[in-house]
Amino acid sequence: MIREKSVGLIIFRYNNREKEVQYLVLYHRGTYWNFPKGKVDPGESEVETAKREIMEETGIANIQIIKGWRQQTQFFFKEERAGKKELIKKDFILYLAKMPKGAEVKISGEHNGYAWLNYKIAGQYLKFKSLKEILKEANSYVNQRIEEHRRNKK
Repeated sequence: MIREKSVGLIIFRYNNREKEVQYLVLYHRGTYWNFPKGKVDPGESEVETAKREIMEETGIANIQIIKGWRQQTQFFFKEERAGKKELIKKDFILYLAKMPKGAEVKISGEHNGYAWLNYKIAGQYLKFKSLKEILKEANSYVNQRIEEHRRNKK
């Protein structure tokens, strides 16, 4: 079995027009939607990997990672490598990040598209149950912070 580690970000923004939190999901061929992510390079920290991957995949610089929020999941899949089917165990780390004001998404050639989706719709597009559960936790966390901010403004 081959072990791999990927790090990604659940990026959110507040859409004033729609009055809702939206999450960035990237489209990979077929019906595969996911969060921006990538493999850890030797010598990189998880946060360094997340920032590099976001820049490479979306063109977003200066991403604001939310301190204290980190989730991890694992999954297994088979992939052909060097003409042989290999079992891969993937550790997948996700951080939460706020979209910088004025930033625009410019996807790389790795992806076929992207969308800003509210929690309910984003969850329908994600393929893996564990990612849906992590998105649920992220959404709860973000909405709790928004509510705290509103209370403090009064």
